[in-house]
Amino acid sequence: IIKKNGYMNSGMFFIRKDAIIRNFKKHQYKIFKNCCDAVNKSKMSKNVYYLNKSSFKKLQEISFDYAILEKSKNINGIKLNIPLIDLGNWKEIWSFFKKHKTKSNIKKNTFNRPWGKYINLYMGKGFLLKELVVNPKSSISLQKHTHRSERWTIISGRPKITINKNKFFKKPNETAFIPKGAVHRIENPFNKPVIIVEVQIGSIIKETDIVRYKDIYGRVN
Repeated sequence: IIKKNGYMNSGMFFIRKDAIIRNFKKHQYKIFKNCCDAVNKSKMSKNVYYLNKSSFKKLQEISFDYAILEKSKNINGIKLNIPLIDLGNWKEIWSFFKKHKTKSNIKKNTFNRPWGKYINLYMGKGFLLKELVVNPKSSISLQKHTHRSERWTIISGRPKITINKNKFFKKPNETAFIPKGAVHRIENPFNKPVIIVEVQIGSIIKETDIVRYKDIYGRVN
């Protein structure tokens, strides 16, 4: 490892599409081919593309640094004098958020419910990012939303999820998509909290956009 005139890669890259394709063809052709196969054989359902599983599973687990940066010759770097924090996954993001949030935004953004709590992390035009914490032996109501869809990413725990007539369990790092108008529920039958990252997307993002069908806390519409 060099001791002078060395810089740490920040993980931010500006690359033209043709350049990234050319580099993968040259240095990681198997990855390029399997990516193309996964996309070309993908299926679309309810506005979501599902990559071909068999092709995707053939992809080698390798970082972009090792796969391309260390092999490509046509690279330039820019010195950037700012603090750098490597947030490589959702757990690191939540850990950073909890460590740096203040008492004021805890009170402002955290909402307690009979089943646990949710934290509004960020709201933009047409979307809202939330953290849901479902307590052990608890569940949200069986509900639907008229104006928004939702995507859940499981951070910890093993929630039982209902989407219309389908019921299934999910593990950490797995996701579930709830289309607009779909009846859904999160249940936590176990003894550890369930933590979920929820992304709401729609024309109206409001807590009043909800119809409850069943609720163990007596909150049915």
